[in-house]
Amino acid sequence: MELVKKIASLVIGGAVALGVVVSAISWFQMTPDERSAILSTVGRVLAWIGIVLVLPWSTYFATTAVSRRESNGIGVALVAGYTLIDALILGWLLGVAMPHSTTVGVMMVLGLLVALAYNLLACDWIAERLT
Repeated sequence: MELVKKIASLVIGGAVALGVVVSAISWFQMTPDERSAILSTVGRVLAWIGIVLVLPWSTYFATTAVSRRESNGIGVALVAGYTLIDALILGWLLGVAMPHSTTVGVMMVLGLLVALAYNLLACDWIAERLT
């Protein structure tokens, strides 16, 4: 078992190192406009991640009020509402009505699925601990 862990850590470390080298080479071969576009997009995505992380906690009073009711439907609606807000903010920050490529669309869907899972876990934790 230790041998498998050692091999896995070496493979993962090598993949990360390769990714860093390829990214560095790509970065230095880009034009200043391409670099600016990448940094702008990364900044917007980081802002969205911050909003996703803060949204359920900033409205904990809604989660605690919903958790006192006997209906799971209201809780589902709350989590769906948070995820809808996350989706609208992501679309607004990235300025896309329709994704420009399949990759962008897939990454947006994956991001929203992660946001949905986070919203569900955060709301569940708030409901258990703060009610």
